[in-house]
Amino acid sequence: MNMIAPIRSADARNSIFGRLQTLIASRPASPDAARAEAGQLISLAMADTWQADSLWGAADAFHAHFDFMMQTIEINGADDPNLRTLRTKCRFYLDQVEALCQSMSH
Repeated sequence: MNMIAPIRSADARNSIFGRLQTLIASRPASPDAARAEAGQLISLAMADTWQADSLWGAADAFHAHFDFMMQTIEINGADDPNLRTLRTKCRFYLDQVEALCQSMSH
């Protein structure tokens, strides 16, 4: 079974950037609408990669740990001893995202 996805044309990339320009220029009705559209653009861009599942997993893990870290700071303050572990996990997942992105550029 061939596990490498076919490479799509440059037109797909241009349409993603075109949609980004349109999103920026259109001033969406709400920040939530803008976030939803931006999420779709990320999905489209990542769908063209052969490591999309791994990249999404690492990105989702980063966001989950980051959100939890922000909630912890809001509830317990910046001196909470659990923040060290959360910061370490955030760095780990961000490193994973960066490494996957770099591996796709080679």
